[in-house]
Amino acid sequence: MGDVNDLVAAFDQGALLRPAPEALNLVDLACAVAQWAGAEGLPRTPWANKAAEYIGPGQHLILVLADGLGMNLLEALPGGAFLPRHVAVSLRTVFPSATAVALTSLATARWPGQHAVVGWWTHLPEIRGAATILQFAARSDRRPLSELKMSTQQAFPVPSAFARFKRDTLAILPQRIAGGTYTDYFTGGRAVVGSRSLAEAVDIAVERVRRAEAPTFTYLYTGRIDETAHTYGLTRPEVTAALTDLNREMERLAEGLAGKGRVLLTADHGFLDTAEGSRHEIRFYDPLLSFLWYPPSGDARVLYLHAKPGTRGRIRDYFYRRFGARFSLLTVEEAEVLNLFGPEPLSPVARSRLGDLIAISHGADAVEYRVAGGNGRVMQEASQHSGLTPQEMLVPLVVA
Repeated sequence: MGDVNDLVAAFDQGALLRPAPEALNLVDLACAVAQWAGAEGLPRTPWANKAAEYIGPGQHLILVLADGLGMNLLEALPGGAFLPRHVAVSLRTVFPSATAVALTSLATARWPGQHAVVGWWTHLPEIRGAATILQFAARSDRRPLSELKMSTQQAFPVPSAFARFKRDTLAILPQRIAGGTYTDYFTGGRAVVGSRSLAEAVDIAVERVRRAEAPTFTYLYTGRIDETAHTYGLTRPEVTAALTDLNREMERLAEGLAGKGRVLLTADHGFLDTAEGSRHEIRFYDPLLSFLWYPPSGDARVLYLHAKPGTRGRIRDYFYRRFGARFSLLTVEEAEVLNLFGPEPLSPVARSRLGDLIAISHGADAVEYRVAGGNGRVMQEASQHSGLTPQEMLVPLVVA
């Protein structure tokens, strides 16, 4: 229970943030958006009605997902800038605070413990290993999951709520991700258009609302902040330039609608910089692997471990010896009691993907299992997410 107590103490002190259903969160927003768009039959979260107040009635809604825009980054903009002036409230994202997990919660209006996408590298028992789930490919050799007889429904067991939207729905995505298995899943088969830049995406959204003869819902995704923060860290001018560009284009989007629609902007996660001494990797020949059925899965600040019988004590010894108090090591049952993956019991699919033990970073430390021939992404990047720090867990809700 020591690790559980340490984690609870960090929650109590505010050093870490629990993805609490009693606080306004990303799942509440997803429920409210789905309700606005006419989807029926979805579970309702306690704060969904509060989130719906920020949307209002209206005829046209544009939901912008700015990948990586945590509250800490937004607060770096001048107070008089458009985005800070229009922040309605901060939301808590889901855990792990990672794109694959949060986007799937946004699509399904469900917590990770139900939709079962639990990390950038999600373990799939059907292929006896981890998949880079958004790319719909095995982590080990990048083979498409379809070649491994894995269906979209198996990988993503909870359908996207977008398929139930009754309003005219369009997703505007960067051209490089405008097609593919996850995009088809996320959008529920609704129309998708690719854009070459954020400016072009804004032009498309404005023109769509201006020409509309019936109510519309538009989803717009931008990934520039995420990409630059990973590469350079939060304090570099490249990130400032990306923030400035986002601020300018969102102001142009709101003005272009000329009162005919409402813009909501939120994010999937924030960032916390990772100094070189806080970056760790577990290689394919590491002693830890001898205690596991499969290589670790998860994300930069959370690892899922499928332990062989009788090895839990040795795995704990390994983590304490290597990382000291920088990680908590919990059983899946302990994580479930803490509601880390949502307030409902874990679905059987989610439980099978999480394994037996979960290692969770207490701060900046990040760790990656590096496959043979892999490039060690975490070791190269200056900033990471997927943990429980306020920098990663708090995202804005901008309303304009």
